[in-house]
Amino acid sequence: MIKNLKVGLGLIILGEVLGYFNSYFLSDFSDFTTGLLLGLSVGMKLVGVILSLVGIIQVSNDNNK
Repeated sequence: MIKNLKVGLGLIILGEVLGYFNSYFLSDFSDFTTGLLLGLSVGMKLVGVILSLVGIIQVSNDNNK
């Protein structure tokens, strides 16, 4: 429940950090490296949003019981 929410928020934050790192510090690397980091960033954000939503739904279902 709460663990899903914490992991989801952590993944969203880590995805944001990777995105900023990619855009500000790795502008001189190859296209493969920037594409890989961008893909990891988007994937982490997507999984983080899904886990956060699952955590919120589980917490709200537990409060209703």
